[in-house]
Amino acid sequence: MMAVAGTAAAVNPRPIRVTLTAQNHHPRATHSPSVHWSYCVRITTASGTSVASTIRIQVVSGRTAWKIAVISLRKGYDHWCQAIGGEASILNTLPIGRKLIFQAVVTAEGVTVKRNWPIVVRRD
Repeated sequence: MMAVAGTAAAVNPRPIRVTLTAQNHHPRATHSPSVHWSYCVRITTASGTSVASTIRIQVVSGRTAWKIAVISLRKGYDHWCQAIGGEASILNTLPIGRKLIFQAVVTAEGVTVKRNWPIVVRRD
């Protein structure tokens, strides 16, 4: 008699492509409502089609992370663009003049991908 171990096949998640871009590497911490720093995250499958995804935007320094936003994109949307700034900006709470990592953590189709953008926050 032959025993058959587990019948479930291993599933390899499809790769996703994630691109993080931003206005520059030196966002300004200011209380002015007219000063903003913009960024974009683009998510596609390896073949270039859109995919439902969750994006966590954060700033990281060592083991400390400042959460900025969590965004859910439905299939059919392949990017998220936003600006940070104004009177209540998270940039005003970050350390000035230190090397930090602006990070997008994207989860789609069972795969999690991190993309980093080095920044140094400056004050006017």
